[in-house]
Amino acid sequence: MLCNNRGMADSFAPTEFDPLSVENVGVTLAVELLEQPLLAMPPPTPFAGAGVYALYYSGDHTAYSSLVSLDGRRFKYPIYIGKAAGESSKQGFSPSGTRARKLYDRIAEHSRSIAAVNNLSLSDFQCRALVLNDAYITLAESVMIRVFRPVWNGMSFGSKVVGKNRMTGTPGLWDSLHPGRGGRPAGTEGAVKAEELIRQRTTDLASDYADPTLRRMYERITKFV
Repeated sequence: MLCNNRGMADSFAPTEFDPLSVENVGVTLAVELLEQPLLAMPPPTPFAGAGVYALYYSGDHTAYSSLVSLDGRRFKYPIYIGKAAGESSKQGFSPSGTRARKLYDRIAEHSRSIAAVNNLSLSDFQCRALVLNDAYITLAESVMIRVFRPVWNGMSFGSKVVGKNRMTGTPGLWDSLHPGRGGRPAGTEGAVKAEELIRQRTTDLASDYADPTLRRMYERITKFV
């Protein structure tokens, strides 16, 4: 497309817009989440509903110095994206949603995990939460993870370790870097791998997207954030 001095297009061929395409619905959900107010962790007032959430970090842990610097306290780049579904997938989604505190309880659980370790401060974290019907939760989470590549996703931060594997299992990357969660094994080698992963993902965030669809989605999502 070429533009003249007035900014009008000299050549433009419009294409059909599908408001219900996966890309457009995903962008709408992501923008709505990012427009929610920042809350302390855990949120000061319990609330009902399921949905998606984003966690943000602004502390001084050296592993996240590049991410914190890139974000510049704009709370644009989540450190973690998660979801809390309302009902069991085997039961299908409820058209009326849930009145249980699924989303609030999940964020509160993460707050306890962060507070339990010895090298993070819960006061350095904030969150955004968006209550959604189950039908949209997985899509919203998937879009946000693909676009923002949060450094804690895939590091076993949100996993639940139970039974005999609590003390004998392979250390997760998050628990190796941030030891202290009750019953969670930790290891020095995992901490090194975790820091390498954080550096790589932060570098990726600062670079252009090779996938044109992801680049377009990122630009649309962050335009007003």
